[in-house]
Amino acid sequence: MTAASGRTVFGRYPAGTPGAAPVREEKIGPFTDSIQNFRKGDTMRKVLLIVSVVLFAVTVPLAAQETLKIGAPQPMTGPDAPFGSKFKKAYDMALAEINAAGGVNGKKLEVIIEDHQAKNPLAATVTEKLINQYKVLVLTGGRASGQAVEIASVAQRLKTPYVVDHPSADIITSKGFEWVFRNNPTGSIYPQGFNKFISEVPDAMPKSAAVVYDNTVFGKTIANSAMVFLKSKGVPIVNDEAYSVNTLDFKPLMTKIKAKKPDFLLMVAVSTTDAILLTRQAKEIGVAPRAFVGFGGGFGVADIATELRQLSENLFSSAAWSGNPNDPETKNFYKKFYDKYGFHPKEHEVEGYAIIYIIADALKRAKLTGKLEENREAVRQALLKTDMTTVFGKVKFGSYAGPLGDKYTNQNIYSPEHSVLAQWREGKLMNVYPKENAEIAFVFPDNTVKP
Repeated sequence: MTAASGRTVFGRYPAGTPGAAPVREEKIGPFTDSIQNFRKGDTMRKVLLIVSVVLFAVTVPLAAQETLKIGAPQPMTGPDAPFGSKFKKAYDMALAEINAAGGVNGKKLEVIIEDHQAKNPLAATVTEKLINQYKVLVLTGGRASGQAVEIASVAQRLKTPYVVDHPSADIITSKGFEWVFRNNPTGSIYPQGFNKFISEVPDAMPKSAAVVYDNTVFGKTIANSAMVFLKSKGVPIVNDEAYSVNTLDFKPLMTKIKAKKPDFLLMVAVSTTDAILLTRQAKEIGVAPRAFVGFGGGFGVADIATELRQLSENLFSSAAWSGNPNDPETKNFYKKFYDKYGFHPKEHEVEGYAIIYIIADALKRAKLTGKLEENREAVRQALLKTDMTTVFGKVKFGSYAGPLGDKYTNQNIYSPEHSVLAQWREGKLMNVYPKENAEIAFVFPDNTVKP
């Protein structure tokens, strides 16, 4: 795909790069012949050539002009490839809309995706490639927190803005990095929808809880945040245990949890496979809490319903965003996304879509000079002044303390408003709390569980 298309591109190398595809050269009508005749002294040809060059200069179509390049390290292959695909679709939709409306100050937007295969070291490598080789103005993407930590470190060192769209570990915006911005909620904010539910719904406060989480920085952050809140309410934690990502057998763990008879089972999974196996094997073993509650991207994708079928019924998912079905903008986004791709968007898709609009807004306001380093600084300055509303919600970057006391830098100050509690019902993930975002009444206690 060409740069002029204003779409996401893969594996495009600058001219002269070893192994790169040949650069296509355009021939413009009689341009070559005109030059030859010009050299022969044909006066009329001289005039025609000058006129044709002037006309060409002022009539170059928008698609042929210089593009504004956004770099996005994403997992396009490997275990997290389905998530990379989600973000690519979201980027493509936003780019198509923005470019069809004239681009940004007359220039096309382009997203260059580099595949990090869900590997942390590779995320750092491809980020350097995007910055140094592709000369991108700004970065987004990452998918998982482990990769985002690497991307953020490179972005800070090489002074390139990084606008995080999904990775959630608090550390990403709590290291004081001035070149890193984040729209989505942090990991410690993820449980806010769940926290509100158990605090405000009569008899919903757990009498005890078992907590299991993947041993990623993301998993540990969310689990710690949830447990800190539960302990502050006097809820005993009867099991606190991490597991390795892509564990195949959770039955020994679930057997141990069953013996402790927790009132709630809280599960954190960045991987959809882990989320599916945790839920399936817990129910097969006979763990019988009043509520199964999932946290993290693994519990918010359609595979939960297609793989678990009836076992997914009434499973809660406390997430960063699940959309307000009562909002006209959300309804419109749902419809156009479904019309284009054939499935309804959720957290990942809206994050990717919104981030392109956030970056486009900053690029539009940035005072670009044509010098790359100055342009990156101009984009950073513009991001600092961002104050807008997207389909994801309101956006304004600032510094403040998180739920666990972390000092955030350039974190969206409206992040805490985005967390919702959803529930899987008849194969669909439906918002159930808070009430103003609810699509359907919640089922609690879980009526599928047989003590």
